Amino acid sequence: MLKQDDHMRNLEVIEMTITAISHPFPSIVRIRGEINTTQPDLWTTPNLAIRLEVHQQADSLPISRVYTVRCFDPSTRQIEIDFVLHADPSPAMLWLDSAKIGTKIQLTGPRPHFIPNFTPTKRVVMFADETAIPAVYSILQHWQTGIQGEIYIESCEANIIDDLPKHHGVNMHLLHREKPQQAGKLGMLLKVAEQFKDREDISVWAACERNEARAIRKLFSQHSHLSKDDIRVAGYWNVGMSSSTLDLSRVAYYQKHLEQGKTLETFDDLDMPV
Repeated sequence: MLKQDDHMRNLEVIEMTITAISHPFPSIVRIRGEINTTQPDLWTTPNLAIRLEVHQQADSLPISRVYTVRCFDPSTRQIEIDFVLHADPSPAMLWLDSAKIGTKIQLTGPRPHFIPNFTPTKRVVMFADETAIPAVYSILQHWQTGIQGEIYIESCEANIIDDLPKHHGVNMHLLHREKPQQAGKLGMLLKVAEQFKDREDISVWAACERNEARAIRKLFSQHSHLSKDDIRVAGYWNVGMSSSTLDLSRVAYYQKHLEQGKTLETFDDLDMPV
C-alpha cells in the first residue's frame, strides 16, 4: 500500500553511500551520506523525511525507519541524518552498529513535513525533543527573516542548543532531562506549552513523543483561540511501543482512511488511536 501512487508522489527510491560518521553528542550519531538523486531540487526544502531500509529480509518486506534530513548540500548531493541512541537492539540500532564509511543503504524520499506557519505578526513557538532536533535545525536553516521565535528543546545533552543555527529575535531554551530519566514520560514540553495557551499572537509547531504531542495539540486546539493553521504538531515516536508496531498500526489506519475516500493530504497521523 505504501507503494501506491498517492503515497509515492514526488518520492525517489534511491541509494545512499555513507561518507562520514560522527558523534556530536554522546547520545547522538550523525551519518553523512551521498545520495544518487536525479532530482536535487526536491531535497532543498526544510524538514524533509526519508524512510531508510535498515534491514533486508529474504522472505518478506524490508524493515524501514523514518528519519528527518538534517541538511542537504546540493554541491555534493550529501545529506546528514542524526540517530538518537538507545539500548534496545532495534533494527535501526543494529544497522547503525554495523555501518561504516562506504556502507550503502536504500531510502525512499524526501517527503516534506510541515514547517511553522510563518506570519509577520506572530511569534513562532516550537517544542521539540531529541528526535525532532534535525527538523528544528533544518527549519532554522530556512528561517524567514524578521520572524521572532521561542524554541524549547527537551534533551539529556546540556549543550545541544549550541549545535543549532542562531537568528536575531529567536530565543532558545533547554529543558534539561537528567540521563536516568526516561524520555517521553516527564511532560516537560507540555508544561511549558501551557504557559502559552492564552496567547493569540503565536504560531505553534511541535514534534515529540506521540502522547505528549497529542496533549499539546489538544491544549491549543481546545483551550486557545489559535486557528488550525497555527497549530502544527507531530508525534515522532511512542513511548513503550516499537517502531515496527507503530508502523503496522499506521498502515492499518491509513488503509481505513483510503477506504473512506480520503487522501494522503487529509491524513493526520496523530488521529491514529495509539
